[in-house]
Amino acid sequence: MVEDEQLMMRAAKGDMDAFEELVERHQQTALNVAYRFLGDRELAEDAAQDAFLKVLAAAPRYRPSARFRTYLYGVIWHLCVDVYRKRRDRPLEGAPVREDPAAGPVRSAEEAERAALVREAVQELPPRQRMALVLKHFEGMSYEEIGHALECSPTAVDALLVRAKRRLQEKLKGLL
Repeated sequence: MVEDEQLMMRAAKGDMDAFEELVERHQQTALNVAYRFLGDRELAEDAAQDAFLKVLAAAPRYRPSARFRTYLYGVIWHLCVDVYRKRRDRPLEGAPVREDPAAGPVRSAEEAERAALVREAVQELPPRQRMALVLKHFEGMSYEEIGHALECSPTAVDALLVRAKRRLQEKLKGLL
């Protein structure tokens, strides 16, 4: 299998098949990251699509100093922050909650409420903390990769995650 970085270098030379392969490989992940950050499916779809358009436009300047995935997350990060700043007052869309068929209606309702509280608490985190949390806990990225995507050091990533965890604990204290 051809590495992502090689596909990106081919895309930089005008190979649209290589670019399409990158989109196919990373489209769902890009959408998931944007959705977890923005909390709105439509905005996330737009951000993911815009990210690939920006990647294509920047392809001639691309230098593989990090994995392509990390580069893509950096592009998504900037787009999500722009959307977040423009749309702060937009209400959050609820993510679908998986219901346990063995659970009764009371337990299902409690789990749905708990999930909504956690989702709301995550959405209230400052943007950098929220994206660090999404990239670490949902995408499994290393501190170095997150730092590259967010343009900060691994030590700063650690601090972002510690502050995010504290804020979430404070916000959810007694509610869960």
